[in-house]
Amino acid sequence: MNKNNLRSINILLSLSCMIAAQSPSFGADTLTHPTPKSELMKGEPSDGAKPGDRLESKVTTGSGLPDQVQSAPDGPDPAVKTMTSGQVFSTPAQRAEKAAEAVEIHEHEPSASSTLPPSSEYRRPTVALALGGGGARGGAHLGVLKVLRENNIPIDYIVGNSMGAIVGGFYAAGVPIEDIRKMMQNGTMRKAYTPIPLAPKVVLAGIGKLSPFKGKNPYAGLYSGKSFRKFLAKNLPRPDMQFSETKIPFSAVATNLIDGQAYRISDGPLAIAMAASSAISPLIKPVPIDDKIYVDGGVRANLPASAARDTGADIVIAVLVDEPMQKIPARKFRSYKGIASRMADIVLAVADERQLQFADVVINPDVTTIPVLAKKSFYAEKAELSGELAAKKALPAILADLKNPPKPDAAVAAARKKFNI
Repeated sequence: MNKNNLRSINILLSLSCMIAAQSPSFGADTLTHPTPKSELMKGEPSDGAKPGDRLESKVTTGSGLPDQVQSAPDGPDPAVKTMTSGQVFSTPAQRAEKAAEAVEIHEHEPSASSTLPPSSEYRRPTVALALGGGGARGGAHLGVLKVLRENNIPIDYIVGNSMGAIVGGFYAAGVPIEDIRKMMQNGTMRKAYTPIPLAPKVVLAGIGKLSPFKGKNPYAGLYSGKSFRKFLAKNLPRPDMQFSETKIPFSAVATNLIDGQAYRISDGPLAIAMAASSAISPLIKPVPIDDKIYVDGGVRANLPASAARDTGADIVIAVLVDEPMQKIPARKFRSYKGIASRMADIVLAVADERQLQFADVVINPDVTTIPVLAKKSFYAEKAELSGELAAKKALPAILADLKNPPKPDAAVAAARKKFNI
């Protein structure tokens, strides 16, 4: 393999890994299964509901309110959301104005309704959790889930992308946080994602002794993703677990290479969808599902807040694990990697800003010192702690919204209609 080809491969790998900013252990392989209900994020909700409609979900407590909500102080004005970084988040109307630049969003069809029993005294607001991609930084999702669980914050829907789809998919399926933590910290997840170190893989592929472009999956990629799909299936409650069997309704977001659109997969085998959402191209081969060819969803919706909003939930909590855009020295652009990395940062920053318009509460853990492709367990532990701290700071805003849910905003509805969301 000549130097030019090797340089091209290196540039592609650097750019794709930074743009996806996803899990250190994802993959995909060619598989067939029943047609998934992964529909293009356009049009009205499938149940005929209109933008802003509320879902009927109840609780059983005598007063109807969770203990934390009853005893919580008035807290901040529910119309104003404060990000954990200290930045003030805009009102729904202001978010709607910015949504004019938003990308198209896919319609979500929950695979199951909330299992909360009915109560004639009080209708609890429904909550959707949007978990973004971020590779090793996605360990922060565990810290957030831990805090929400400890404070009895209800979760009626989970929508995840890449590492958010991995953590969210396992959690929605009923896998304990402790077990997910073990997978991330002991290296088994990463090893399943890239069973052969990257450098030897590139060299062997170049001289043809171990071609990554052969096999049942005809699409290009250095890794087939088969070992990772098996890893996901093995660690679910059942290897062939379906979306309809999850304890919490769940959707995985992935990008279809054919039409360039992001889709929410909410039906069929869970492990396949989790693998598709985290297939970083050209590192991992795309995942063919029916007439679509899926890669990591981060290209279009790294933070799937719009997809979470489309569940019809009253409150959307978004967990953003990307680091904020900051100025960097000019010397960083003297290498291909530096330029590719910066381009990826810009793409993700723009995409995240658009998606944030659809969130009511934003949890933004400090992950600036955590490498996206970190291998040491220390970083996974640090990410989880960061998520825990950020979630605790966001609790007052979450409790305030549970006590006084945000009202449907006409401007938001108008923005959805304008962009056919």
